[in-house]
Amino acid sequence: MQSSIVAQEVLTIEDAIKLGLEKNYDVLIAKNYKEISKAQNNLGNAGMSPQVSLNGAYNIANVNSHQEFNTGTIQDKTGANSNNLAASVNVNWTVFDGLRMFAVKKRLNQTEQLTALQMKQQMEITIYKIILAYYDIVRINELIKAANQNLTIYTERKKIAQLKLEIGSDSKVDLLLIKSDENKAKSNLLQLELQMLTAKVTLNNLLVRPADTDFKAGDSIVTSYNPALEELKKSTEAGNSALSISKQNELIIRQTITEARAANLPFVQLNGAYNFTRAQSQAGIIFLNRQQGLNTGITASWLLFNGNKNNRLVKERQINLLNQKYMTEQLKQSIDAVVYVNYQSYVTNKKIMELEKLNLADSKEVLDVSLERYKVGKANLLETIETQKNLEDAQTRFINALYNVKQAETELLRANGGLIR
Repeated sequence: MQSSIVAQEVLTIEDAIKLGLEKNYDVLIAKNYKEISKAQNNLGNAGMSPQVSLNGAYNIANVNSHQEFNTGTIQDKTGANSNNLAASVNVNWTVFDGLRMFAVKKRLNQTEQLTALQMKQQMEITIYKIILAYYDIVRINELIKAANQNLTIYTERKKIAQLKLEIGSDSKVDLLLIKSDENKAKSNLLQLELQMLTAKVTLNNLLVRPADTDFKAGDSIVTSYNPALEELKKSTEAGNSALSISKQNELIIRQTITEARAANLPFVQLNGAYNFTRAQSQAGIIFLNRQQGLNTGITASWLLFNGNKNNRLVKERQINLLNQKYMTEQLKQSIDAVVYVNYQSYVTNKKIMELEKLNLADSKEVLDVSLERYKVGKANLLETIETQKNLEDAQTRFINALYNVKQAETELLRANGGLIR
């Protein structure tokens, strides 16, 4: 008889982030938008390149012709054939459009930079979600381990109660109460396992993997970030993606103002063409007419008045620029508030974590003492129940406090652009 053991995949946080950045659909969409912007950023779209076109036409006809000339000659032709052939190469090159083409090219450069920032922001959002989802799995796993440890304690208490019942030192009530507590603990464990399933599905979805893909996450939540508030404010202003995007939009709107103002200046275009025409006809004065050659020219125009339409457009875009500046300032204020709150949350939760760590150690020691007292009959069941409940609460508070520290740390790193180096 053969047996096979399927090893469970071990997924590290680094592997999860790498996989998410490679597979996550939101990241892939953002990358594609960046590629589109890059493709659009060229001299042709800016209007700097000449336009070259090749044109051709060929027409044939069969007609009945009656012509009377001023010399008195009359010409009748039945089924007269004629054909016309024309071909040309045309070149148009705008050499001056009020500097609009330079403004457009600069706007295309800035738009490409904008999509790069948007892609970076989407990557940060994805990494942020992956980190929280990953360490939520670690958190739940630690709660499950604690719950299993507590079940062993219930088993130990049940043995003691059973022994006391058999020797007649305790009533059956103690045993029934312990069994009731044990069943409640088992129920809580099942709920934790369901939470684990949901958390893994959430992470698998972020990593674009089948929902039922099973894996094993790390077994610890490491926090090593020690920011100073003033330094954090400076780095956030320089590295925050949302703030950078808002500032980039200011630059783009500024260029659209320059584009609109260009319409108030002259427009100059160079034109050139090579033409070939040939016309043949069996009726008429000219049986063959063929022409070919080059022609060049220059076109200039200057819009002097269009009902102040362009001036109104400039004013509208100036107002849009002012609004964008307000939005940048509003966003900066909002981000400063978020950073301050999350910094205080980070510091406070670290203190709570340290307190709960000490409390957890004390609760374990108290329970050990209480169980020994219960064995020898120096402590009643209610005391033992209370000490175990204190331990369970301490375990939950410590694990959740550790996760809260990690969450606040991740929020701060996201705010100052520290999730992507």
